[in-house]
Amino acid sequence: IASAAGLGVVNGGYTYDRALVHRLPEVRPEVTVADLDPATLTAHLDPVDRETELAAAAYLAQARDALAVFDCDVALRTFHPASAPALLVDSREARHERTRSQLAREQQGGVWGDILGALRQEAPRAQLILNQLNPLVRTAVTIDEPELARTSAEALYGQAAMLSRRPLRPAESSLINRSFLDLLAHALRKDS
Repeated sequence: IASAAGLGVVNGGYTYDRALVHRLPEVRPEVTVADLDPATLTAHLDPVDRETELAAAAYLAQARDALAVFDCDVALRTFHPASAPALLVDSREARHERTRSQLAREQQGGVWGDILGALRQEAPRAQLILNQLNPLVRTAVTIDEPELARTSAEALYGQAAMLSRRPLRPAESSLINRSFLDLLAHALRKDS
């Protein structure tokens, strides 16, 4: 997606990567380096027109419901390349808050659970951004069968999570497997 916009993106999540990349302008003055914040990225994606948003509202509501377990919101935008059906945008703060919340639930009733519960923060949620330019997404948002809509949203989330190149959580791996099998079962029912 960054390549389609003519941008180079480096994952600076490892210990020294960020510091090294930020020194690049010392060697190549024509290069500009900036941290890429998920909110900034999302703001630069083109919104869809109101009519398209309204037509997709029922699907988006079902997708949000399906992905609530992953603390993930769903939005419909347009971006290049059109071959990318979805983009998963997640911030470090949101991932930390989910980890803290999970640990607090696991330690519930104990001293550590109380401490972790008191540290609760309002972090931005992850966001699955569906690409209206993608033919698969344009078809998916018209699905009126609730279970198929839910399964397609889960499959799009799973595919975007795999493409994000971050480690998958066990629940995400399970979701990818289940959504694949559910879509396959649906396709086989349609053929018979």
